[in-house]
Amino acid sequence: MRRSYWLVLGVAVSVAAGGPAQPPAPSPASPAAPVAPWANKFFVPDIAKNRDQPAPPVVVHNFGDVPHGTLCTHTFAVTNVYDVPVQITEVRKSCTCLDFVPMSRVLQPNEAGEFTVTMNTGKFVGTNSQTFYVTFGPKFVSTAVIRVSANSRTEITVNPGAVVFGTVAQGSKASQGVKIEYKGRNRDWKITEVVAAPAALDVQLAETGRGGPLRGGADYLVTVGLKPTTPAGAVAEQITLKTNDAANPLIQLSVTGTISAPLEVAPAKVRIDGIAVGQTASQRVLIRAAKPFRVVGVEGDGVGVSVELPPAGAPLPVQVVTVKFDPTQPGLVTRELRIRTDLDGGATVVLPVEAEGVAK
Repeated sequence: MRRSYWLVLGVAVSVAAGGPAQPPAPSPASPAAPVAPWANKFFVPDIAKNRDQPAPPVVVHNFGDVPHGTLCTHTFAVTNVYDVPVQITEVRKSCTCLDFVPMSRVLQPNEAGEFTVTMNTGKFVGTNSQTFYVTFGPKFVSTAVIRVSANSRTEITVNPGAVVFGTVAQGSKASQGVKIEYKGRNRDWKITEVVAAPAALDVQLAETGRGGPLRGGADYLVTVGLKPTTPAGAVAEQITLKTNDAANPLIQLSVTGTISAPLEVAPAKVRIDGIAVGQTASQRVLIRAAKPFRVVGVEGDGVGVSVELPPAGAPLPVQVVTVKFDPTQPGLVTRELRIRTDLDGGATVVLPVEAEGVAK
């Protein structure tokens, strides 16, 4: 009797103390009640606000009815609710129609990241449901199960299934056409409008063919252009087209790309710490552009910070400069270097520098 009392008391104290801050240890699964992977909790939309909710057995996303050939895209938010760093160590998929964007970063406790998946409906017809197995580690290991599904409708086809611009220099023009073909029985089927095109895109819609009153069918061309004013960075947009089909009124197209700045530096900021007065430290910086250029000068150096420019020679798409720090007294030095080039009439790039000198 006394032993039972202490066992019950121990369980009560454990429950009152709250859930584990670390991922739970593996436990044998019962055939009647299989244990959901704790990694599934990372994908619950409101897990940061309600961390005590149980992990779902499967993380699901349904793309619904889509035209055949559509490249369906969905981005999951991934939130680390435990007090140990985690990262994705392996991704397996059950079908060649699936793909993903790797998330290489390590998520610290309470940090969030993104995991983007795609499903190519050009590789199947009708309803299809497939699975991603996403393994997290390395200290505690669990594999999340993500199931995605879609219904690939053959009466409408999209080619290509998404607009993929790749890398485009900022300020330059880029466009891509998408053909949409309707082969259903509705002789009056139409795409009626583009619904709220994203600000970064110029979307033009044109009907290019129609089968007539007997055969039916319709062909459309959607031309998508990147506006020259689009700022540098990643582009991930969705175009929504409205049809007069009440059962399936919308067609969605994914648009991705990267707008590269005329000049880019790596690293974007120089930090040099703990250099004794009288000593010198340096760091190499890469400057990239979409076409060959020369570095012609630098402004903003001084107070122990200097810049060694590349030797004069033929223009190159990548140039290397060396930032040097030679402190004359202890303390923190901050400078903003403006590196001038001969690109497009004198384009410049800004490089922040922080350097700290210490006493000998």
